[in-house]
Amino acid sequence: MRPLGLRIEDLLLAGWNVAGVPLVAAGTLAPILSLGDSPNALAGWVQLLAVIAAIVAIATRPSGVPPLPTVEGTGIDARMGFIGPLIGAVAFVAGSASAYLGFGIDGPVVGTAFIVIIAAMILGNRLPVIDRGLRRALILPFILVSGGIFNSFAADILDGLDVGELIGSVTVDGTGFGFFVVFMLVAGLAAFYAALVFAPRVLVEPDLDPDGCLVWPLRFMLYLVSAVLGIGWLAVIAG
Repeated sequence: MRPLGLRIEDLLLAGWNVAGVPLVAAGTLAPILSLGDSPNALAGWVQLLAVIAAIVAIATRPSGVPPLPTVEGTGIDARMGFIGPLIGAVAFVAGSASAYLGFGIDGPVVGTAFIVIIAAMILGNRLPVIDRGLRRALILPFILVSGGIFNSFAADILDGLDVGELIGSVTVDGTGFGFFVVFMLVAGLAAFYAALVFAPRVLVEPDLDPDGCLVWPLRFMLYLVSAVLGIGWLAVIAG
């Protein structure tokens, strides 16, 4: 029985946001959490391997689950609508890895990901079967790397601003600027969550929401709170 419908990935992502990303950002592995702008082989390979693992996860199906739902009359996976956000997420991380490694791999990687995802949607229940736990583990590094990059990016934008003071200005005196910044931060986190967390997890684990649609807002709220805390720590470190 999972508490409130949460899974281990939700808790790991929250812990990563609050503590993991700030700790990594303060050390020698910090480039892993940034978009590539100069040669760095370690950061490039970590990001590239995270993308490759995600592609492998999409190209398989979990063992021990019922047949995947398909669009009536087509036989195509009903989750086809998540292709766009996922391709965007893959392009985001693959482009960074390409810049770090110093050679143009982003185009071939994104093209391969697109072909694999389309094939996975069409082939559906004819895909190779792997253990569902392994499949979930394969997608997790991609989500963590993407989350770290986004949080670092948000911290750079908010550098010099007191997030707590901004939130207070919204709740206490209704300052328009504070409301605008908080709204943009929440909207950005929501867009990131949809593309880099929600889409890959739904594609990898089709029965992720057996308890009803209300569990996803709860997962997002946990992510939102943890991300804001982590971004606050990153802003302090950067300052």
